[in-house]
Amino acid sequence: MFSRFPDNSLVVSPRFQKKIEEGKGFIVSRRFEGVASDSYVDIYLENPSNSGKKIHIEIVEVVSMAQAWVDIFKGNTVTASGTSIEPVNLNLGSNNSSVANAEYGGSYSTGKLISNTVCPGGSHIRAVGGAAEVGEMVIIPPGQNILVRVTNKSAQTTDLSIRILWWEE
Repeated sequence: MFSRFPDNSLVVSPRFQKKIEEGKGFIVSRRFEGVASDSYVDIYLENPSNSGKKIHIEIVEVVSMAQAWVDIFKGNTVTASGTSIEPVNLNLGSNNSSVANAEYGGSYSTGKLISNTVCPGGSHIRAVGGAAEVGEMVIIPPGQNILVRVTNKSAQTTDLSIRILWWEE
């Protein structure tokens, strides 16, 4: 897992560091600008049924410039595809590609809620923003998926970002 230094920087677990060195660690991330109050953004991450690998989520990190809700669902259905996000191998010297399919901006029928939390914030001049982490280890077997939904709960337009780190084996 991750921990944080006093300066709020992330410390990678030794196991995940090893997977990165082996060329098995990946990331997808997306910044969403100008998200209206009470609107949401999604990132969908799928392990295809024919992948032959499991996706081991290390962390889902959400950063918001204002208060937001973070919900994670499993067993979702894509009703209209969005824009693909290419997973990046965290070992920049590796040629290994991820088996995962990732996208944002599509239409999704959500499955079962498996996690919900908040990003701290405020509204108007008190909007300080914050980060929320879902640090529990999650394994996505072939044929399964997750959807990370972040809803702007401030009374103003804000910027949000979602980052997912994982390894495959």
